[in-house]
Amino acid sequence: MIGVLRRRRSARALLRASGIVVVVGLVCAPALAAADKIEWSGSGPYEACLEEGATAWLNRIAELVVANDAGARATTDADVATVTIDLMKSCDAKGAPANPANETAFTKYMARWRVHVYEMAKVIRATGGSD
Repeated sequence: MIGVLRRRRSARALLRASGIVVVVGLVCAPALAAADKIEWSGSGPYEACLEEGATAWLNRIAELVVANDAGARATTDADVATVTIDLMKSCDAKGAPANPANETAFTKYMARWRVHVYEMAKVIRATGGSD
């Protein structure tokens, strides 16, 4: 009899915990989806240049991940910081005016590089190649 009561309590606790996980997932899902896009405050040639450069770089790293290449595992936050600065300098040199708010948005986006790389790697695996 006691064993039955314990199993019922355990089942109820499991259901409650599952419900909490579902609710948290529903609340957080839109935020996670939005995190995959750069939130520009106005867009122009500078932002297009940054986005194009970031997508190309992230895609290259994602392809290395899919190929299980050691270069992907060796990529560090310092490497990404260098790429981020180089992209901003490169886009700035093209004569596109820089917007400080957008530079901040871009650096925050690039700081989450691992998330973007592994999401791209999932797509590459699912479709058999990158864009």
